[in-house]
Amino acid sequence: MCLTIQDDFLPIRALNDLLFCERRCALHRIEQVWVDNAFTLEGVHGHHRADDFVSESGPGWRTVHGVLLQSKRLRLTGKADVVEFHRQTDGSEVPHPVEYKRGRRRRWDNDDVQLCAQGLCLEEMLGVPVPGGAIYHLKSKRRREIVFGAELRAKTEQAARRLHELLAARITPAPVLKPRCKGCSLHDLCMPELLSQVGKVRRYHQALFVAASLA
Repeated sequence: MCLTIQDDFLPIRALNDLLFCERRCALHRIEQVWVDNAFTLEGVHGHHRADDFVSESGPGWRTVHGVLLQSKRLRLTGKADVVEFHRQTDGSEVPHPVEYKRGRRRRWDNDDVQLCAQGLCLEEMLGVPVPGGAIYHLKSKRRREIVFGAELRAKTEQAARRLHELLAARITPAPVLKPRCKGCSLHDLCMPELLSQVGKVRRYHQALFVAASLA
């Protein structure tokens, strides 16, 4: 299948960035700031491993690696690590995207949204329902099945809209200090501990100015 990608299409993987941290997403996509650390390099290696696997098939199933994806409705494009096709009794096939991730399951659901976006692309491209997919966690070597229910689909579509809004505005959000900041590859450039306190520092300076003027 030949895909023609328009200029305003955005990468599916940017949804993961967006839900992890909007500032990180803007630094990557607007300011073009990219820094790797051990976590990001390990993740890249894991995706290369997925691409290197030989496609297989057997009774009732087949797999395809590196499947190009796009959704004109959501204006997203990307690539699925693996798409499994499960053959049904009537001869039809149900697509089942599989995404490879570096670590164990996270406490937030940005990986689930990224996978669901792949499913929505497959539904639009192939014209068949895609009820779910799976995430394979390389560190734990465990596979987690994800159902593309109404709530996850709605959150994925909302994230796609927000991604386009954020990047169209061309404004990088201010940092918000969170525990996850420590593992971010952009931590030293983002400086969330310092910049998130700018408001407090400004109010402190204003208070000193008022106090000095009343003295």
